[in-house]
Amino acid sequence: MNAIAAGQLGPVFNPQANTLQGRTDYFFYPTTPAALSSVTPAAQSLIQIDADSQFALLALTYQASVAAAALTDGTNVIPLVTVSIADGGSGKYLMAGPIPLGAIAGDGKQPYRLIGPRIFQPNSTINFNWTSFVAAGTSYLITLVLHGAKLYN
Repeated sequence: MNAIAAGQLGPVFNPQANTLQGRTDYFFYPTTPAALSSVTPAAQSLIQIDADSQFALLALTYQASVAAAALTDGTNVIPLVTVSIADGGSGKYLMAGPIPLGAIAGDGKQPYRLIGPRIFQPNSTINFNWTSFVAAGTSYLITLVLHGAKLYN
């Protein structure tokens, strides 16, 4: 197999190299709040950033189901929930107030991509506050995934 010429593919994550690009690797952080429903409309969740690296957030996706029902490509759920995100490492909120999840994250085919990476520091905590505004009898199970890269120390 031929070696890839430098720059041929653009930036390449190569965790075996001892270069600036070699100290990075793709990484995904998931967070799942407790089931959200009209009975329990609010929940919190968090992500603890690993101690070995900063995390560069590049995109967000979610997967949701109603009452754990089976999903197909045609029945993918857009949950009626809002979320606010706070970076515990900097003490900053990433939005002025709660935002509908569908406005800041997409499914795996249509992720919400950030214009530039957002860096989270090692050992920091990302806090999520969730609120559901669903009709009575509806219950959501949601996983939000932060797509990005580890930037090793």
